[in-house]
Amino acid sequence: MSLMMNPSEFIAEYRECFGASVPLPLAVVYADKPLSEPWNIAGCMFKQFHRAYKGETVTFDAESLTCGGGKLYTGLGPVQERIYDFVSKVEKYKQSPELVRGYITALNPRLSEKPYLNIVPVGNLDNFDEIEGLIFFVTPDVLSGLFAWANYDSSDLNAVMSPWGSGCASAITTMVNENRAGGKHCFIGMLDVSARQFFHHDILSFSIPRSRFVEMCDTMRQCCISGSPAWLKVKKRINNT
Repeated sequence: MSLMMNPSEFIAEYRECFGASVPLPLAVVYADKPLSEPWNIAGCMFKQFHRAYKGETVTFDAESLTCGGGKLYTGLGPVQERIYDFVSKVEKYKQSPELVRGYITALNPRLSEKPYLNIVPVGNLDNFDEIEGLIFFVTPDVLSGLFAWANYDSSDLNAVMSPWGSGCASAITTMVNENRAGGKHCFIGMLDVSARQFFHHDILSFSIPRSRFVEMCDTMRQCCISGSPAWLKVKKRINNT
């Protein structure tokens, strides 16, 4: 297998490892032109992700994305001063506005140089050249396989991380920052209480930056998800539910 699979090869390998019933991941692609018509919708960006699950590319820009946190964490807008009080005093996710400020400073979400964020079903891609990474929305059983795959060729105890953050920060910002830095960490996310309502109760996210995906393409058929006895039992359960 070449260093970087094409999308068709990846889909075939992924379905071989996880089964035909497992949903495929979504790619994060910033672009100078929209890949679909941006829709103006109030509130959380994840309200629109059901369209991507069904095979439609979903595009956001600064006008169509109305959530201040969503704009910030996707790089489509600057930080708004109100966010510090909102996250602390309204959502009650941090003890003080100062802790929120410290978190955002440490996370360092950066404004995108390109005005459009496209969420692209992997089957709609011609190649992986322009992606920031892939987001998988998965059950615990599928997550265990992705977790095993991401750790297979790494001795880093934190090869997979789950830093605190909003749904969009944990699924997108961390992955984009990691990819821009050429990093190797993957991220478990969608633990944000506010985002949970937009997902089935047993779904979390797993994000792989392109910088790590390039390497992982070569190990999918080497690690346990290629057919170890334990994984075959889990895979059977995945595809029977």
